[in-house]
Amino acid sequence: MKLFAPFQKLVLISLAVWVVHIVLRVLLLFRSNPYGFPFVSKPDWFIFHAVCIDFMWIVNALVVFVALGALVALLVSKIKPDSKTAVGQKVAKVTAVFYAVFHSAILLLTLLDNETQRFLGGHLTFGLVDTYKDTSSIIVFYDYVANDLSVPYLQFVVLLLMLPAAYGLYRLFCKWYRPRTSCADSSCESRFYVKKSVIAMLVFYIASYLFVYFIWTGNARMTKLRPVVSLIYRDLFESKTAQGLSEADLSTYRMAYQNLWQKVEGDSSWQFVDGDAGNHLPLYRVPTQALLQSEKLAAQREMRPNFILVLMESQRGFNTGYMNPQIQPSPTPFMDSLAAHSHVWMRMHTSGVPTTGGVLSTHIGIPHHSRLAQATDLAHVTLPSFVSVLTENGYSTHYMSAADPAWDNLGVWMSKWYTQQHYNREREDDSTFMDNAIEYVRDTLAKSGKPFLATLMTRSNHYPFNFAAGMTDEEKNRPLQERINVTMGYADRQLARFIRAVENEEWYKNTYVIVMADHGFPLGENGVSTMNGGGFSNVSWIPFMIHGEGLDATRDTTTAAQIDIAPTVLELAGFAVPNIFMGHNLLRADTVQLGLSLGAYSGYSAIGLDGYRFVAKYPSFDETYLFADGDTRQEHELLAGSSAPSDGVQKEGVYLKATLDTLIKISDYSLEKGL
Repeated sequence: MKLFAPFQKLVLISLAVWVVHIVLRVLLLFRSNPYGFPFVSKPDWFIFHAVCIDFMWIVNALVVFVALGALVALLVSKIKPDSKTAVGQKVAKVTAVFYAVFHSAILLLTLLDNETQRFLGGHLTFGLVDTYKDTSSIIVFYDYVANDLSVPYLQFVVLLLMLPAAYGLYRLFCKWYRPRTSCADSSCESRFYVKKSVIAMLVFYIASYLFVYFIWTGNARMTKLRPVVSLIYRDLFESKTAQGLSEADLSTYRMAYQNLWQKVEGDSSWQFVDGDAGNHLPLYRVPTQALLQSEKLAAQREMRPNFILVLMESQRGFNTGYMNPQIQPSPTPFMDSLAAHSHVWMRMHTSGVPTTGGVLSTHIGIPHHSRLAQATDLAHVTLPSFVSVLTENGYSTHYMSAADPAWDNLGVWMSKWYTQQHYNREREDDSTFMDNAIEYVRDTLAKSGKPFLATLMTRSNHYPFNFAAGMTDEEKNRPLQERINVTMGYADRQLARFIRAVENEEWYKNTYVIVMADHGFPLGENGVSTMNGGGFSNVSWIPFMIHGEGLDATRDTTTAAQIDIAPTVLELAGFAVPNIFMGHNLLRADTVQLGLSLGAYSGYSAIGLDGYRFVAKYPSFDETYLFADGDTRQEHELLAGSSAPSDGVQKEGVYLKATLDTLIKISDYSLEKGL
């Protein structure tokens, strides 16, 4: 015991830090998120687990530091046996300093992780840090903090007071725990700390372990309450040692995926090939000779059509007039009028969130990765897109964004596929952004002598939905559910300005205009109010229309997703090339009867198939929801409704669960491996 006696202060540091962590947990669990909704609906179901979890990892850290300090003291004392006591005290002081620095860093990271959860619904990871490492993220974070509907700027107050509070508690504990009797030596002080304190901590540690892992368990709760030290460990070790699919599993999933894809496709114009050219990916398919010789594709290639793809920031199907007539007046009158003359898909879903997920899925035809921050974690992987096909076939391809593509690492991906990127920090409002886009498309691209693709990524309809120029104070102070209608209306007017400025140009007659969203936005529907809170239609149901030559005005109810856009655009361009798109050409027949939607949403995944849409916590499947595909606002849950679900509905839920698991595993594997 005397060997460990000099390290008594580490116990008091641990207790002080634990109290501060309890305060941070209370501020996380009992507050609203920045959007004005409770972070958790039952904080009392979380707080006791949080207190126990934090106590356990702090004690684990204490044991490690005390053991290392005692080992160093023992080794040094053997070298200098005459100064054993002095050596032990010096080593203890150094250990205490390192221990305090360690906990200071963890406290700062914990606060950042808490705010990441409040804003995004997910934990802080190395991939996320790498994604948002750009200095402009700091400015945006300040805007978010200022518009926090819980307590604005509270994060900065906690940041300033957190470490001083921990030190003050430590000093207070030193005073409280000072032995009240005098001793000739330090034996009574040692007995007090080592015996009473350590025994009490050991008892509480055992009780905490039993409570968390045996008495009241819950995987979802444990995931949400995972401490920073566990996150760091997982990022450093578990992610690196994670194994891919076994050969047996890969073979099984390959067959299941390819059979389903062919079933949805409905013809035999494509063949799956397992070879070096496709890096042995299950997704790799090549066109048949019949498709390559298709007169329809030849005619489209002869047209050399232009493409204008407009990605509308946070455009919700819930707030798009033609998709949800219940909302009056419509926030999107121009999109409604354009839809009346376009091929419109009424059941289109995003395949990933937030913007990086939706944009990347749209380009590569594969859902966003279910675990990784794809924009950064997989930036080294070769994943061709429909844009790269157009670029390789003589198109001039340009990515124009009102938001900085470097902010979330999208610029790295766009540079792989596009001829050029366009961004200027002075044109971040959709009005000035569209002015520049009009001028560049009309006066440069249209006169280049090449067919072109211009992709426009808007910004003004972004949380906290007060970015639109000219908003009044009254509009900015409206509830989020109303304020989004103001910014969507503003974005709609800017889209109208762009189309009206170019629609009378001669080249416009040979141009396909595609209007869609990167994702929706959750505003409390289905109990969800964070971007990564689920794959429900509030975040996944988005507008999608194509306007152009040969396309009749149609309200299409085929199930569809962003993974379908890549093969659909290439169909319009007249190209059939080997690819790894998981989606389908939505124009492959006059009336497509069977469709598939698929998406991964950082902790949730969803699939639409056979007239149903299945949403699940992934990969645990702790939460599952089943809706009729036509219930686009998802008001009637079929598995947990007031009446018992029929055998057919239950079987469909089981089938969709297995199918979703297969497809997500296949897509994750393919994204990680690449071509």
